[in-house]
Amino acid sequence: MDSSSTVLTKIVAGGVAGVSETLITYPAEFAKTRRQLSSGPPSSSFALLYSTISRHGFGGIYAGCAALALSNAAKSGIRFLAFETARARLDAAAGTLPGQPRSVWINVASGLTAGVAESILVVTPGEAVKTKMIHATSKSHDGAYAGRSLVGVTALLVRKEGIRALWAGLAPVLCKQGTNSAVRFTTFAMLQEQVAKWWPKLDGGISTTLVLGGVSGVVTV
Repeated sequence: MDSSSTVLTKIVAGGVAGVSETLITYPAEFAKTRRQLSSGPPSSSFALLYSTISRHGFGGIYAGCAALALSNAAKSGIRFLAFETARARLDAAAGTLPGQPRSVWINVASGLTAGVAESILVVTPGEAVKTKMIHATSKSHDGAYAGRSLVGVTALLVRKEGIRALWAGLAPVLCKQGTNSAVRFTTFAMLQEQVAKWWPKLDGGISTTLVLGGVSGVVTV
């Protein structure tokens, strides 16, 4: 399998995995965010979910899900693209030959680059919009964001608070995502090299990429 198709496979697999994970785990994410936004004594997660469903229907607990799902899908694509691009440049600079084991620092630096890229381009703006959409379902919100689409919430946020509001809290996100991606991709690359060495026919496949990505994700939890 050539390198361009391998990268595309990773991007597609990562995007599918990101969206699937979001759809399955979003009610828990919704409850967590609502509890963090609460100004009074925090209700239990179950009570928050029950109250939201009673007031807004089952779809209420998926408020902001589109923002996070799109963010996770785009994040996976940007993450893999940034990682592969940075690694190719560093391989060329270090003189790493095809099939030759690469230095660990190359994977670490490439993963860090991927984390910075996804934080700036996707994660921080996505979190800002998701939080506004979730907060709109609470009783304490000002009503301005209620009932708006993803695009509508984003446009209103920029109009009311300025474009910089999309990147509020960028510094801690950079630290978290940069470290996370450095560890995740170093683990992923090491596992990938072992698969290519022992099971070359499996290297680059979508199922293999999903499995290796899942294992790498467990390491960074």
